[in-house]
Amino acid sequence: MEKLLEGVKVIGFEQVVGVPASTAVLADWGADVIKIEPIWGDWQRSLVSFNRGPLLLHLDKGDIELHFEFLNRNKRSVALNLRTKKGREVLYKLLEDTDIFASNYSIDVLKKYNLDYASLKDKYPGLVHFVLTGYGSKGPKANDRGYDYVAAWSYGGMMDLVNSSPDNPPPISRPGMMDIVASAHITSGILAALYYKQKTGKGQGLELSLYHTAAWTLGLDVQTALYGYPQPKWDRKRAPNPMYTSYRCKDRWCMMCHPTQEYWAPFCSAIGKTDWINDPRYATMESREQHAEELVVLLDEILASKTWAEWEKEFRANDLIVSGNQTIAEIIKDEQAFVNNFYTDIEHPVAGQARLLNSPVQFSDTPAKITSVAPQLGAHTEEVLLEAGYNWDNLVNLKEEGIVP
Repeated sequence: MEKLLEGVKVIGFEQVVGVPASTAVLADWGADVIKIEPIWGDWQRSLVSFNRGPLLLHLDKGDIELHFEFLNRNKRSVALNLRTKKGREVLYKLLEDTDIFASNYSIDVLKKYNLDYASLKDKYPGLVHFVLTGYGSKGPKANDRGYDYVAAWSYGGMMDLVNSSPDNPPPISRPGMMDIVASAHITSGILAALYYKQKTGKGQGLELSLYHTAAWTLGLDVQTALYGYPQPKWDRKRAPNPMYTSYRCKDRWCMMCHPTQEYWAPFCSAIGKTDWINDPRYATMESREQHAEELVVLLDEILASKTWAEWEKEFRANDLIVSGNQTIAEIIKDEQAFVNNFYTDIEHPVAGQARLLNSPVQFSDTPAKITSVAPQLGAHTEEVLLEAGYNWDNLVNLKEEGIVP
C-alpha cells in the first residue's frame, strides 16, 4: 500500500521532544526520517527517570529509554561528529536531496555549524527549513534556553491560569506536554511549506517558538485580553454555569460541559430534580449564574451520592455531555481506545513484544503505520551514507577519524 508521504526525505537535527514528536508523525505517515545524532547520542536516550518513575530500562538484550521509544519510532539514526569539518560536510551532502530539515537545537548552534536557514537557503533553494525555539529568534530572550516547562508552561502563562490561588504552589506540567502541542504546529507548517514547494519548487524557512505555542493554546484568553476584557481564573465553587464544571462522584471526579439552556431540563431529569426545571432560582442561564455558589454546593452533595458508573447511565440516557476522569492506567486498557486504533503491537529486538501509541490522525486510504521501533544509536549510519554516494573505503576513513562511530 502506498504511503502518504512516500518519497519525502526528512533530516531531523533534533533532540528530546518538540521536533522529534513531529518527525515521528511524518515517519508514521511514510516519510524517510533520518535522525542526526551526535556520536554520544540524543541525551533523551539516557534520561533515567521523571518524577522518580523509571524511564531507562536495563534489559537482558540492551537498554531502552521509554520516552525515546515513543518519539523516534520509524526513523533511521545517523551518528555524526559535527564538531569536525568533515562531519558537517557529511551532513551537507545528505541535505542535497532532502526535502525537509527540522531542528530544535539553539540558533547559536545552528549558526555555528552553518545549519541556520540563512546559511543553507542559497545552496539548497528547495529545502523546507524548520527551527523550534524557546522564545523566538528576536528580542531580549532570543538566546535564552527554554524547554517547554519554562518557555511555554511558565512564561507562556499556563502555570498562572491553572492555579486558582496565588497562595497555592503552581502545578507543573506533564513531561513534554507543550512540546507535543508544538509538534502539531510543526507538522502542519512543514506540510504547508512542502505543498508550496511542490507548486513553485521553492523552499523556505519556518520558525515556531514554545512561547508563541503557549499563547496560541491560550488563544481565547489572550484574544479577550487584547480587546481589554481579561477573563478571570476558573473557580469551580463559583462557576457561573454550574452545568459547566467538575464534580466529585462517590468514586471519582467527572467533568460536564453544557453551555446552553437546552441541557437544563434533561440535566434535572438525570439527577432526579425535575422540580428545579421551572424553579425561578435556577430556570434560566441568568438565574443560575446569580445562584451559582449555592447550586454548586447542592450539586456537590447530589453527585457525591452515586458512583460515576451509576451517573454515567443517567447522563447518557439524557444525552448529556459529561465524562468521568480517567487515569493513564485506564486509558491504556480502554476499549474505546482500542477500537479506534490508539495502539500498535510490534516486536521489539530488545524489549520483546511492545505496544506503542499511534499518532492520532486516521487516514482511510493511506493509514499511518509503525513498522519499526526507535533505532539504536547510529544504526543506519553506513546505510544512509552508502545511499548518499559514499563507499566502504570512505566509511572506514570516517570511522578512523572519529567522524562516525
